[in-house]
Amino acid sequence: MNNKGTRKIKTAFAHWDDRIAPVFDTAQQIHLVEAEAGPGGIIAESEEILTEDLPVQKALRLVELGVGTLVCGAISNSMHVLISAYGIHVIPFVSGGLREVIQAWLQGELDSNVFIMPGCCGRRRRRSR
Repeated sequence: MNNKGTRKIKTAFAHWDDRIAPVFDTAQQIHLVEAEAGPGGIIAESEEILTEDLPVQKALRLVELGVGTLVCGAISNSMHVLISAYGIHVIPFVSGGLREVIQAWLQGELDSNVFIMPGCCGRRRRRSR
């Protein structure tokens, strides 16, 4: 928390070619966004490379970076469980342009059907995980 009492949130967006990466398990790039909770907006942004091959190494790298939420495309169940076990909230099956997805996340509209990966099971996807 900063001195105003607002909480900072660090979210990782797995991406490739300025779009959300289709599969997190093989993604090698994340865009980190640090924002104030609520209407505070973006504080900082950075790019990180995930060179780790083993799932546990990838999860530990997210922890090391202070990530609280991961926004990604498809993700294997084992990777989802592993990342969640480290206290990171996973928002899976998201698709779209990186900037559009970040804006939707900031506005609390990421659950819109606009950002669901084609072929996914709709709004129930997040409730069932």
